[in-house]
Amino acid sequence: MLIHTVVQGEGLRDIAARYGTTTRELQHLNELQSENIIVPGLHLLVPGPATLARPYTVQSGDTVESIARRQGVTPDELRGWLGLRAGQSLRPQQRLYVPTRVQGKRTIEVNGYLLPEGNVNDSRIVQDTGQRLTYLCIFSYQARADGSLVGQKDNDALSAARQLRVAPLMTVTNFDGTNFNTELAHTVMSNPSIRRKLMDNILRTARNRGFRGINVDFEHMQPSDRPLYNEFISELGQAVRRQGLSISIAMGPKTSDEPTASWMGAFDYRTLGGEVDFIMLMTYEWGWVGGPPMAIAPLDQVRAVLNYATSVIPSSKLLMGMALYGYDWPLPHPQAGRASGISNKSAQNLAMSQQVPIEWSVESASPFFRYRDSEGRQHVVWFEDALSAAVKLQLIYDYGMRGASFWVLGNEFPQVWHLIRDSFNVRKV
Repeated sequence: MLIHTVVQGEGLRDIAARYGTTTRELQHLNELQSENIIVPGLHLLVPGPATLARPYTVQSGDTVESIARRQGVTPDELRGWLGLRAGQSLRPQQRLYVPTRVQGKRTIEVNGYLLPEGNVNDSRIVQDTGQRLTYLCIFSYQARADGSLVGQKDNDALSAARQLRVAPLMTVTNFDGTNFNTELAHTVMSNPSIRRKLMDNILRTARNRGFRGINVDFEHMQPSDRPLYNEFISELGQAVRRQGLSISIAMGPKTSDEPTASWMGAFDYRTLGGEVDFIMLMTYEWGWVGGPPMAIAPLDQVRAVLNYATSVIPSSKLLMGMALYGYDWPLPHPQAGRASGISNKSAQNLAMSQQVPIEWSVESASPFFRYRDSEGRQHVVWFEDALSAAVKLQLIYDYGMRGASFWVLGNEFPQVWHLIRDSFNVRKV
C-alpha cells in the first residue's frame, strides 16, 4: 500500500483516478463514511507496492525526483505521499516521513488484547482481526488477595480464536475492578502460600479453558517489590512451561533503569527479559485521559524506550505496543475536564464530519485536529492514522523485533490491519 495526503480542493474521485483505482476501493481501505467528504491532511491508504515509512531530513540538493528514486517510488507517488502540489519544492532541513519499500516480508507475531463482553460481539471482533493475529490476550483474569482468580465470560472469544488458529493467552492482572492495585500485587507476591495458591489457580484455569499461554500484566507495583516480581515471574514461568504453555508479560515503558522510580522501578527489564518467552512493551499512553493533550505514542518517546529495551532484552522477544485508540480533550485543559477515548476510525470520521483539517506533528509523527462541539466548546483530538502506523510498523524492521501488540481490540483502525497484511507475514502457532 501507498499513502496519499489529501490537499485542499482534492476529491476522492480525483485521488482514485490518480492511482488507477475506484472510490469504492478507497472507501473500503479507509472505511470512509462518504466518497463526497474528505478533509486536507487526511492520510489515505491507496493501492500500491508494500510500503512503510521512515523519517528523513531534506539535504541540500535533494529533489522530489532524487528522493523518490532512493525510496523506490515514482516522483508522482512521492508528491502524493507528501501532499505536495505540482511545482512545490522541498526545503533543506525539512523533516519528512518518506515511503520505504518493503523488500522481503518478515514473519512476525501479532497480539491483540480483548476485553470480552461475553456475547457474540466478541466473536465478531476476533473474526474481523483474527487473520492478522498470532495471539489473543483475554483481559483479564484478576488475582485476589486470597490467591483466587476472577475470570471472564470469554467462551465466544475463545471459540472464534480457535477457529482462526489464534493462540489465546490468559492475561492475569492485579486489577481490582477499578484500578491496578498496588497492595494487592504486594500481598499475592509476598506471601508464599497465597502465591502458590494463585499459581495453582492460574494453571488449573489455563488447562480447563484451553489457553496456550499465560500473560502477566501487573502494574503500579511498589519499586521495593521489584525482587518479588522477578521471583514471581521466574516461578510462574517454570510452572507453565512444564505444562507446555508460554509465559509472557506486559511491561511499562522506560528509557533507563531507575529501581526506585514510582511504578516503573518494579520492572527489571534485564532480569525479566531473561525469564519470559516474550514481552508486550506498552509503548503508548503518553497522552492519557487525565493528562495534557498530546500524542498517544510520540515517535521520539517510543524510539527512546526501544533503544533502552533492546540494549538489555533480545529484540526477538519484544512485541512493540501500538494503540488502536486516541483521545478527545475538551479545552482548556485541565479546567474543561478529562479526555474521552475514541477509536482511530471514529477520530478520522469525526474530523470529516466536522469538516476540519487534520494536522501533523513532525516531532511525534502523529495526527491531530481541533473542532468545536454543538455547544461551541473547543476540543483537540490526538489519534493514530495510516501514516503514523506506517512509521511505527517500520520500527519492527529497524529494531528486528518479534512483532506488535495492540491495545485494545474493538477499537476500529482498518488501515493498520491492511498495512500488516501488506508488509509482513503473520505467524500462526
